[in-house]
Amino acid sequence: MTGRLKSRAQAQSAGGFAGTLRNIELTDIIQMCCLAGASICVRVRQGRHQGTLFIQDGDLVHAACESATGVEAFFTVMGWKSGQFETLDAPPVAHPTIKEPYQFLLMEAALRADDKRARGKVELSVETAAAPDVQKIRVLIVDDSAIMSKILTSMLAADAGIEVVGNAGNGEEALDLMKQLSPDLITMDVNMPVMDGSTALKHIMIESPCPVLIMSNLASSSYATILSFLNLGAVDFMSKPVKNRNIIQQQQRMVDRVHMAVKAKIKRFQRLRLPRLSADDFAPVDEAASSDKLVITISGVGGYLEMVSTLTALPKKTRATVLSLQSIPPQFAATLTEYLNARSPFQVQPLAHGAPLCPGRCYVGTTGHAIDIQRQGGGWIFGDVKSGYADGGQYTLDGLLGRAAGQFRDKVVVFLLSGAEVGAMTGLRGIIAAGGHIVAPQLEKCIMPATIVPVVENNLVTELFDPADFRGVVGRYCS
Repeated sequence: MTGRLKSRAQAQSAGGFAGTLRNIELTDIIQMCCLAGASICVRVRQGRHQGTLFIQDGDLVHAACESATGVEAFFTVMGWKSGQFETLDAPPVAHPTIKEPYQFLLMEAALRADDKRARGKVELSVETAAAPDVQKIRVLIVDDSAIMSKILTSMLAADAGIEVVGNAGNGEEALDLMKQLSPDLITMDVNMPVMDGSTALKHIMIESPCPVLIMSNLASSSYATILSFLNLGAVDFMSKPVKNRNIIQQQQRMVDRVHMAVKAKIKRFQRLRLPRLSADDFAPVDEAASSDKLVITISGVGGYLEMVSTLTALPKKTRATVLSLQSIPPQFAATLTEYLNARSPFQVQPLAHGAPLCPGRCYVGTTGHAIDIQRQGGGWIFGDVKSGYADGGQYTLDGLLGRAAGQFRDKVVVFLLSGAEVGAMTGLRGIIAAGGHIVAPQLEKCIMPATIVPVVENNLVTELFDPADFRGVVGRYCS
């Protein structure tokens, strides 16, 4: 696909996805949905014209465009080069009007378009700006499933800024292709024959460090494996596409993660050596006690190493509560919490409604949740923990930081770690206005400085510290 998918990626109440097609053909969207075995309805608008394509279990079964249906309607819609689209959950089609394979129909649509251009006919279009030439992100896909490899290729190639330069079926093939192609980023499956993803990742980090995005089916049995990949140097992980979910929404999320992960300065990665803790090293927790200080750590793509370094460096004696926010799937939080709880002097628990802000405890939450802080008795508790967006559509982090600033004033410390999501920065400004602190790793030494740069440029960071001194800086702010 030669165009860029540009949309705000807002989920619709009907379970669909809306966006704008600019200089884009529908071929890739249809192929992507069919390869994924999706059941979905794609509604396309161009000016006052509207058409709808129905895909059922990966087969194109029905099309409607004004008075036309079936193949005729399909070719009409496929003749539109640009416009607006939305995907909706598709009910079963009782009377299919299309029986031809989608591959044949897409090829025929391409031939008709070529013939139409050759005859100089003017097609209906909407005014769009030409996509600027950009340096594409060169991606190597590593997956032992040929079908999944095709699906990932189609989904990533739908973005004008991404080029899939190769496909490997196992880790050994990946290492050979990596030397030949020098990709900017590698997506890596976990379990593969000949050489698995873990072994391949070790070789990559030793021979030619490159950002690696783990693509795995996020079943509970795989969480420990994902942790081991992050410890080895993978910058991020996400679930493989699932056919019974909105395929376009999954595609947008995947593209966004690739654009972020490729910015990682992977050569700065260093294996973490955690101290061994005895029973006497763990801080006692008194839920009846009220915290005098709130410490919020925020990490994202590339920030796993720094997050673990921060939480394992927390001091034993403190009056602080720690809230660790990360851009991870919510179902992964329990495994990560268990891992951190065994390695941090603080007691680490998953964030939940009603959790008290008591000294010596750390809560693990995700940046995609709306989190409230409420007064209860003489102390504080975390109130509503809701999935999604709140505060009138504003990113939820700004609301949380604003409430923290109002309630804890100069006793709030925010650690912005690699890849940290910072919202609109209104919450960070509130922290500074209240006399709180915002600290971050020195940009030239952290793995993912891109998201921290605008915070520094807006003079909102009170200290930039050397990541080699995690224990010292954490102890200074959290005691």
